[in-house]
Amino acid sequence: MFVRADARGHGLGRRLLDALEDAARGRRIARISLETGIRQPEAIGLYRAAGYQECPPFGGYAPDPLSLFMTKRL
Repeated sequence: MFVRADARGHGLGRRLLDALEDAARGRRIARISLETGIRQPEAIGLYRAAGYQECPPFGGYAPDPLSLFMTKRL
C-alpha cells in the first residue's frame, strides 16, 4: 500500500487499511501479516497504531535487514 506524499495526512492510509481488514473479516480471515521497509516510518507508525506487531518472516520471505514483518489477529 502506498499513499503519495501530497495525499498524506488526510487519513487515507488508515481508511485503506480499515477497508482491507473489514474485507478480511468478511472472508473469515483470522490474521493479517505484512512486510514493509524499515525506511518507511509513516507506514510503520500506521501499522503499529492499528495494532500490528513485529513478527518473524512468513510465507516465502527470508529474513532481510531492510524489511519489517508485522502481523495482527483480527
